[in-house]
Amino acid sequence: MASQESEKFLIRRMQSSDIPILGTLAATTYFDSPLTTFLRPRRHEYPEHVIRNFVQMIQGRYLNPRSIGFVAVDRASPSTPVAYAQFIRLGNDQAALQLISDQRSIWRLLQAWWFKIQASVVNLFSPDRSVSHDALDAFMKSVKHDEQLYWEAPEMKIKYSNRWHAQSVVVSPSYHRQGIGRRLMEEVLRRAQDEGVVVGLEASEDGEKLYQKLGFELRGLFSMNIGLPAGGIMMWTPKG
Repeated sequence: MASQESEKFLIRRMQSSDIPILGTLAATTYFDSPLTTFLRPRRHEYPEHVIRNFVQMIQGRYLNPRSIGFVAVDRASPSTPVAYAQFIRLGNDQAALQLISDQRSIWRLLQAWWFKIQASVVNLFSPDRSVSHDALDAFMKSVKHDEQLYWEAPEMKIKYSNRWHAQSVVVSPSYHRQGIGRRLMEEVLRRAQDEGVVVGLEASEDGEKLYQKLGFELRGLFSMNIGLPAGGIMMWTPKG
């Protein structure tokens, strides 16, 4: 059944024209999640600011030469993504440097430069009013703590500085349980297996179940629990 369902969908590389749709998709999917509720208590007053934040985040990652993105589209409606994933290749081994070389261009650098200027101006004159800055500061401190503990400590960097990391995996609720998240993750797992590096990510409670099926192991819980004390930092290790 899963294989039949997967035939309904096509996985392709993300394009710049997808990004406005993906920002709306992510904002809609996570609008009332525990994390968004905590960070954005005024989201119902300023839903357009929530969407803008996701669009800017996706755009910034898309323009990073270390990052790759994929979308899933229903073959019956190929112009509208129903899910997406973005992954970043960290480290400076041969595979990482080759990816950067393949994706870096003058045009991409100009796009990234223009995006930063445009986003700065927009955010200066129309600041995000959905967000609680106190909540955001507390959350970012917890993220930095977890990164240091699991990835950036000297002994961890020796082992895992060269790795793929899942920045986001988002599937529209209307398309859950159809194997799309698995297929998006398989795009990076194949690369990681070929390169002999691990894959890291931060999993929600629901995401943890999928990632366990793909062979990820839980390394530890988040230092800040928002909602149920489930999910956490997970890692997949290549076979052999």
